[in-house]
Amino acid sequence: MPTYKAKAIVLKSYKLGEADKIIKMYSKEKGMISAVAKGVRKTKSRFGGRLELNNIIDIELHKGKSLDIITQAETLGSFKNIPKDFSRFTYSELISEIVLKTQDEENADFSSTLFKLIYVTFLNIDRCPEDDIKTLKLIACFFIARFLRITGYLPMLKNCAICYKELDSDAGKGPISFSTRYGGLLCSKCIKGSKGATSLNKTSFRLLKDLLEEKIEDLLDIEVDSSALKRVYKLFEKYLVYHTESRIRCFDYIRKIS
Repeated sequence: MPTYKAKAIVLKSYKLGEADKIIKMYSKEKGMISAVAKGVRKTKSRFGGRLELNNIIDIELHKGKSLDIITQAETLGSFKNIPKDFSRFTYSELISEIVLKTQDEENADFSSTLFKLIYVTFLNIDRCPEDDIKTLKLIACFFIARFLRITGYLPMLKNCAICYKELDSDAGKGPISFSTRYGGLLCSKCIKGSKGATSLNKTSFRLLKDLLEEKIEDLLDIEVDSSALKRVYKLFEKYLVYHTESRIRCFDYIRKIS
């Protein structure tokens, strides 16, 4: 039976039978992996706590007909602070659900880049102070912005998303409108004929650009306007759901508890 190795982050697990679990993880080498961990729920399981959520693991697997089987697992690291705070855990679940709902086992073209993004995002969530919703929301926006770039859904900010006319570099000489449907900014002419566009002020537009261009450490060092962050977060939520055609339940849950 063929075997392979991978470095992965555990995103989800499901009970299977009396003692087994299905582990869903994103790997650096092969993208999304779904595999069975046999006997992992037994008290004396050889896996111990190595397959817990958000753990970074080295694994060896046997290829199976429908699901692969985990034969070995070693813990490389874990984000121990995430489960200690409800807010941190909730936003880490959001990141995991986005990946789980949009990626499949056959798509590994950008697995190394996305693996690094997931790792960096979890690392910053893990370091976030307890109940710091504003910072967590900023980290989530950073993840979504980079995720859109990696997966090819990057919105158009330099040209009109309808007529492709080049827009002013500062987008500040007229109304700034963002269309989820058309995938980016609209020029003043195309705004008139479109419906459902989101209006952005200069502060929101600047944050949108920063999220797409700046490193996470630089973003966390600047003072972010709360109302601009709220508007951009909602824009990213709507844009991601529309273009990936995915129902992300964590968005609904976060909106409900907020």
